[in-house]
Order: sequence, then structure tokens, then C-alpha cells
Amino acid sequence: MKRHRRETPTYAVEGSRDHWLYNGSNTAIEPFEDDTIEAFSVVTCVPRPHGEDAGEESIRREIEANPGAYRFAILMDHAGREMLRRTFAAQEATGQAVAPPFLLYLTMQADASSQEAFCKACAELLRGEGWTGYKAVQAAWEAIPVDCDDVIDNKFLPE
Repeated sequence: MKRHRRETPTYAVEGSRDHWLYNGSNTAIEPFEDDTIEAFSVVTCVPRPHGEDAGEESIRREIEANPGAYRFAILMDHAGREMLRRTFAAQEATGQAVAPPFLLYLTMQADASSQEAFCKACAELLRGEGWTGYKAVQAAWEAIPVDCDDVIDNKFLPE
């Protein structure tokens, strides 16, 4: 709203888009700039991106804004994980970008599941989500140092 107000001419012709943007922005901003009104809280948020990689981009922006708040960023897209790893590194944060099966690995590490249950759950996750292609399977196991060869079908294991 502030950008619209700043970038739109105050002398815009009544009824024009510019006139509408300027006046609408002013009207929307006024209550937030009035210190006597206590009905509103102002919080900072990351602008929502659009497009093919909007999800990854929104996570990247959030990590940049709050690098110490995140231990893990979970997503299946390999390129997205690489981008987020670079973001964590650039922010000198200790967070990691990992694939969804890593969440199951954390449960096993916390002794909340056995290795066998972990392996079976990973295979079911991969099968259920349709992540059965070579690259998807490789990506799923990327950060998981567990050998599940004797528990699940080889098509759900990395090579």
C-alpha cells in the first residue's frame, strides 16, 4: 500500500486506475499510521512470490528474514533444496534443506520408531506420493545414512 501511495501521482484523474490506487492505498494505510488506534497489530511478513518456483522462493525469503529460526527446510524439489542450502550458508545459519523422508529419519533418531518401521514408512511415503523415479528416490535418501536393503523393495532405495 505504501508503495502504491508513493508511486502513484496525487493528481491522477478521478476515476482512473492511478486515482483509485492512490486513494485506496491512503484509506487502507490511515488506521495503521494512527497511533491512537489500538485495534490493529502490525507484523512483518515475507511478500508472496508468484510463478513456477513460488513455494521455494517464499521459503528462501523467510529463511533470509529469520535465518536462526529454522533448523530444517523440507521439500522434495532437488534444485529448491540446493537453493535453500545456499541461502542457509549465506546467512551463516545452521539449518538444512532436506527431502520429506528426513522427517521420518528424525523420528527414528529420537527412538520413536524402529529402523524397520522407518524403512517401511519411507517406502510407503515414496510410493504414496508417486516419488518412484530414479532421481526422486536418490533425492529422498540423500541425507539419510540408514541401510534399508534388507527391509524394503530395491526400487525405493538409492543406488
